Amino acid sequence: MLGMTDLAFLVQQTQGMRHNLLSFLKPLPADVLMTSLPEYGQGGVLSTLTHVADCYGGWIGQTMLEEEWVFAEKPDDLPALVERFERVDALLERALACPRMQSGEGLPYTRQSGEVIQVFPRWLVLHPLTHEFHHKGQVVTLLRKLGHPITVDVDLPPPGGW
Repeated sequence: MLGMTDLAFLVQQTQGMRHNLLSFLKPLPADVLMTSLPEYGQGGVLSTLTHVADCYGGWIGQTMLEEEWVFAEKPDDLPALVERFERVDALLERALACPRMQSGEGLPYTRQSGEVIQVFPRWLVLHPLTHEFHHKGQVVTLLRKLGHPITVDVDLPPPGGW
């Protein structure tokens, strides 16, 4: 089972890889970031990454920390996305220090069907992390298709880590 140190390490590594991706996106034209092709994630780069951030907000913010998270109606621009991920990082920091995380006790979660299940704090962190990587693959593929292949490593940390 993953210990707290392992989980914090995974969060840190994911944040570093996300930073690389967001840095790569900064010089790209807005029309590239807003281009929507329905076969890729949520359609476009900004919309898919906004969806990723909102997943963290829902699972960690609302379910685990019981904090309100305002979901984006549509992606705005890259600075707004970066700010959204800064809020995600703050959520992750609070989640890792949360007494619920330390206890490991399950939390009730009501599915859309009305069924109540137990979700566990570590899952509430791991699920959005793996979800982010799933969608990052879609974003990288979309960028290649749009003529902007990734020129930074968005999957591996630099030598020595972050």
